[in-house]
Amino acid sequence: MAFRLLNNKIKFPALYPKVERELPTAKSKGWTKVGGFLLRDKVDYIPQPGLQENFCACESNTIYLCGAATMGKTFSMIFKVLYGIDKKGFSSAMISKRLQDSKKGGSIFRDNEIVLGAFAGCNYNTAEIPVFYWSQWLSQHRLAHTNFNTDNPAERAQFIELAKKNQNGLQQFDEADSMSEFEYDYWQSRNRDDSSMIPQSTYSFNPPGPDHYLTQNLINAGYIGSDWYFKPEMNGATRYYYKAGTSVDDYIWGDTPEEVARAANIVISDKDREAGLTEADMVKSFTAFTGEASDNRMLVASTGGQSVANLMQTGAQQRAVLKGGYFGPIDNEEINVNRQMIHDLWRNPVNGDENMYATLDVSGGNTDSDNCPMCIFKGNQLIAIKTFRGDPKELVGWIDTNLRQYNVPVANFAFDATGIGNYLRAYTSGVPLTANRRPIQELDKEGNPVNLDAYFNLRSQLLSRLEVMLQKGELSFAIPEDMTIPYGKKGEMRRVKDILFDEMNVLIFETRNGKRYARSKDEYKAKFKSSPDLFDTIMLFMYFFLDAKPKKQPSPQVADDAYDALYQNTSYGWGSRRIYR
Repeated sequence: MAFRLLNNKIKFPALYPKVERELPTAKSKGWTKVGGFLLRDKVDYIPQPGLQENFCACESNTIYLCGAATMGKTFSMIFKVLYGIDKKGFSSAMISKRLQDSKKGGSIFRDNEIVLGAFAGCNYNTAEIPVFYWSQWLSQHRLAHTNFNTDNPAERAQFIELAKKNQNGLQQFDEADSMSEFEYDYWQSRNRDDSSMIPQSTYSFNPPGPDHYLTQNLINAGYIGSDWYFKPEMNGATRYYYKAGTSVDDYIWGDTPEEVARAANIVISDKDREAGLTEADMVKSFTAFTGEASDNRMLVASTGGQSVANLMQTGAQQRAVLKGGYFGPIDNEEINVNRQMIHDLWRNPVNGDENMYATLDVSGGNTDSDNCPMCIFKGNQLIAIKTFRGDPKELVGWIDTNLRQYNVPVANFAFDATGIGNYLRAYTSGVPLTANRRPIQELDKEGNPVNLDAYFNLRSQLLSRLEVMLQKGELSFAIPEDMTIPYGKKGEMRRVKDILFDEMNVLIFETRNGKRYARSKDEYKAKFKSSPDLFDTIMLFMYFFLDAKPKKQPSPQVADDAYDALYQNTSYGWGSRRIYR
């Protein structure tokens, strides 16, 4: 078909600049030319082919950026901001649940500063809520932090008040899987400005697991297959939805707005119709993008391929999530201690510390309970294991006897203060440790505080420290390698090494509320049908390593009878305490 111009003097619009590329690889930085101009490395930025270009061109109301870590999601969202800054009144926000990310020095702030900071005369500040703004267009882009427990009525009210003051035509959520479903819904109501840009909400996240509402939304919309992986044919596909109820399971999905409007039986008011709206206008458009880490060629080139290699080192299950975009169920537990590390306990070096320590795991103490093991240490070396089984009233005397025998200062005696062990607080000035209490402040070799955000509770902290010492060979045993002790409710004799082979499963961790969590003793017993008494006793010893400053050596102590041999009595001979004058 041919067309004839009626006016041959018409002025044609300028063509888009021609883009020429050699894509980066792990071995080459590649290059990009726009209109013949060679873009400068780390100075000039342009969306990469694939995910970033497709996302920036997408006009859907709701967009999910999900899949592999490091695939370029954050920079995709920053590039999207540039599409609106020349529209008067344009307002954009990038919202994170992590406070440090949105502040000066944080990763999100840094990335925004790199792309937007020098673009078109941008001005920006580093206030509590950093703002990038363009005075010539009265447009702005904010970095906001929102971290509320919306299950709490008071915090929910605070969140609503903050959201009311932050309406944006473009709102983008980093680590969106940290948001509650209430926050997800409420932010949708704030998605507007008067710039004439299509309101859009973008949610960036790595696969959060099968029970998360974001995953359920993708399943219901047809983006995830029965194998829990993102369907390749749905990458970038557009669908439409209407939320008929109160949760993501109440969304009605379809391939066209009209299809969804009919299925949802949407009814609009006369005022809506007079304003030019139809039932189909009540339907929202939706697109989801996924990708792999190797799609981010710029990062692949910058790291020499290590951005991809790092994800390969996370273990099979996490690798499926972080690299493969797997949304299905996983066993979230991890164990990083093996049998060889137990064998090595009898070969690891000593640290030269002459201080004596003792730890005690307290059980019921009677004849139908497990034994109470006590571990005696000289420096980092286990030199003895004692066990108590009998009347709990005799336990205090038994403790004192062992502490005197091995010359252990009471201040260096740590015991389990949960359950029956709590009563020992009244009888000893030792160190009572309660597993479910908050972590203890750690100090480095210079006495500086160490961040404790990583641990769920004290038990998780102590077991994490024990895990590290086993991995690094910093714990040593001087007891016989074939030593046996009474073990279990029946008190059967078992080799210490065999007990440790079983109980090393206490060093199994998972993530809870973003913190490292070691299962409780009751959880361990429910799974392994035994109590990890020996490992828990050794775990208590880790308390003395939370302070990494060099330990002071104990002052020399003189035995009570050290001078007896200096005395002589003609009736009783040398060494007698009976002295007559």
